[in-house]
Amino acid sequence: MSKSNFFFGVIIFLLFLIQGIFLLPDYGMNWDEPAHYLRGQAYLRFFLTGEKDYKEFPQLKSHLPKSEFVDPPQYKWIVGDDSVFRRSIFQYDRGEGEKFTYFYYLKYDKGHPPLNGILASLSNYIFYQRLGVFKDIESYHLFTIFLSAILAASIFIFTSRFYGKFAGLVAVLSLSLFPLFFAESHFNIKDPVESSFYSLALFAFYIGVVKGKWKWIIISGVFAGFALGTKFNIIFASFSLAVWLAIYHWRSIKRVSWPFSKSQTASFVLYPFIALSILYISWPYLWQDSKNIMHIFSYYREIGIVPYQPPGYYFFGFNTYAVWWLLFSTPLVILFYCFFGIFYVLKYGLSEKNKLAIFIFLWLLVPVVRVSFSTTGIYGGLRQIMEFIPAMAILSGIGANYLVQSLKFKIFNFKPQLLTFIFKLLIIASFIPITIKLISIHPNQNVYFNPFIGGLKGAYERNFPDWGVSLGSVYQQGTDWLNQNAERGATLALVRGLHSNIPRTKLRQDINFDNRYYSGEQRGGEYIMEVIDYNWVIHVPREKRKYLENLESVYSVKVDEVSILKIWKND
Repeated sequence: MSKSNFFFGVIIFLLFLIQGIFLLPDYGMNWDEPAHYLRGQAYLRFFLTGEKDYKEFPQLKSHLPKSEFVDPPQYKWIVGDDSVFRRSIFQYDRGEGEKFTYFYYLKYDKGHPPLNGILASLSNYIFYQRLGVFKDIESYHLFTIFLSAILAASIFIFTSRFYGKFAGLVAVLSLSLFPLFFAESHFNIKDPVESSFYSLALFAFYIGVVKGKWKWIIISGVFAGFALGTKFNIIFASFSLAVWLAIYHWRSIKRVSWPFSKSQTASFVLYPFIALSILYISWPYLWQDSKNIMHIFSYYREIGIVPYQPPGYYFFGFNTYAVWWLLFSTPLVILFYCFFGIFYVLKYGLSEKNKLAIFIFLWLLVPVVRVSFSTTGIYGGLRQIMEFIPAMAILSGIGANYLVQSLKFKIFNFKPQLLTFIFKLLIIASFIPITIKLISIHPNQNVYFNPFIGGLKGAYERNFPDWGVSLGSVYQQGTDWLNQNAERGATLALVRGLHSNIPRTKLRQDINFDNRYYSGEQRGGEYIMEVIDYNWVIHVPREKRKYLENLESVYSVKVDEVSILKIWKND
């Protein structure tokens, strides 16, 4: 690694981190976050203190609303005091009047692994609970921004090392200005985190193989373990790595000779054990019974084989949903340079000594292909396979660099060096329109659609699956409006959202918030707020939806002339 590449990488890291911190208050919470942070805080307490209950805990302000929720019906969270920790005391009713409390997550955990929630809770513990330099929710989101900034710097350093600084600059611009990644790096607790660990694992793996350095393969195993502890997506990277290794060592395979040194071979053997150990150590739920890991695989199977899309998106055994989303939600400038990057792969990929372009192309291909079989399921856009974005960004850098290197003609009396410099400036300047667009729709970049479909308005008019899905971040803008405009003692209800979607500490304390305040045609004078997106028709009862659609809103958040959140005054 050259010192100049590292220096510019540090600058990119700081720029991304600073903008992220500065913009954090503009974004709301992902509607999955409360569950992740409850679990993260519970496990963090266990790791830091060894305690399995909350008989003693610090008195802190909670970011969660003071309400009860049931999951499943026979269980109820105990609510008390002002501490987030109290939400992790669990009460179980045996049906005989006998009740006792115990550490819930050690026995009844489920869903995605908890490492990302634990690390975000550690960030909260340090920067909010101990140092007090960040607010409660922002201290959780700081972890995601920090890791995303590391990814941005790593992409520049890695791409620059093999294709030059210009390619690295285009790659980091493509990543940073990818609307989905930019927005959700500020509040999505799973997918940007998974993408970052996934990318770092692949970077280290590639360097370890082509440089013959077993230590980098071990480092890759560590990052793969952190990725596995966040989501299981990293498992599918094994397909792209296996194909690339076969291509890279094809001559050795034909000679039936083993291409790796003893130290590399040992690191490959240790690789899955390192990754699985990190998953196991970070998830005490797995300590109770080895069969619990099968419960997790069952969870992924249940959510991964459901046909979420309308029948028209299935074609000859393939689900075209991800491909259409990729085509319609990627900025045109990134699609353009990525196209030339793929062209470079097809033309020169096999002739490259270290087959890096093929490595990146397989990285991009596998996540998209795996969700394109009719037996697999994906919903909510492309956030669930966000690991494709770093690969697309690097291919964009390769494509832009290929265009510059292909410049063989002269214009008037311009010298070739000057012409090349001007061409590079024009390529960098081509990112200005998407930058302006992201600023104009801030902070709703994750509902962006490109001109191929006519923006969000075109997606809305075509009822394109999952248009406008914001993961609930847009609630923050509605909350800000209510804080400024609602009368004292006002009441607020959501239509289909959960009470936990709006942090109590973000809402003015005199505003009474509970979904029970919804009065419908009785017109009780409450404010009604809700996200408007593709699922509005699916999840809101027809009569309630029609009533609200005929009620004039007092506030609306719009992107491309399409409302993605409305507030009504029901009086």
